[in-house]
Amino acid sequence: MKKVPWFWLSILLIFTIILFVSWQQFSKLTPAADFLTEKEAIDLVESRYQGQVSEIKMMDQQYNIELEKQNKLYTINLDAESGKVLKFSEAKATQPTPAPQNKDELTEEEIKKIILTQVNGAITSLEKKLDKQSPYYQAVVDSPDQQTTILVDAVSGNIISSESNKKNEPAKKLKESDAINIALKQVQGEVDNIWLESIDDQTYYLVEIETPDDQEAVIQIHAITGEVFSVTWDDRKHEEKEKEDDDD
Repeated sequence: MKKVPWFWLSILLIFTIILFVSWQQFSKLTPAADFLTEKEAIDLVESRYQGQVSEIKMMDQQYNIELEKQNKLYTINLDAESGKVLKFSEAKATQPTPAPQNKDELTEEEIKKIILTQVNGAITSLEKKLDKQSPYYQAVVDSPDQQTTILVDAVSGNIISSESNKKNEPAKKLKESDAINIALKQVQGEVDNIWLESIDDQTYYLVEIETPDDQEAVIQIHAITGEVFSVTWDDRKHEEKEKEDDDD
């Protein structure tokens, strides 16, 4: 029988050792097939502790997990193979940052006093508004000749802006008594009725007068200028009057 040279035996032995060492190192680096996945680890922890996982990472076959629950933060070490909790501890409180408190705001009465020291008149509206988290008041002030819109800071009371608009002076309208006097100068008698009527954007008084001889006339008078535009007689009554005179 031919003997195997020692040289080849040595080569085979060295190759076998290299394969064994390589397999050992690879098995350490590669998780076993039955290790929990990150999703499985998260589901397990969240279900068990009724919180929310904010961070997870794997090291030395363990999952290091941060869990938020009821404004508190917990650290959990979880065995990646068995799912057993190796460590559970509170890390730190995560209280929400309180919103900054607004400075004391002026009352509506204080705002009104500030406005009326700036503008003479009567406040017809006052509304609180918010612009870029800064509250302010918008007011409308009426006076006989103008209307002013003014903005006032709700905290400092400083005037932000003020804008005035002059009112258009309304046209003077003739009084009913003046219209009656004008009508009686045209037709003498007793006033039965008077009313306003608009024709082609012009307003007129229509004055109905019954004369002593039982006739009726309607006098049309411009409601602003007092100008007499027409005198209209009731022809029906006029004809009836003439017929009665003929019968007599």
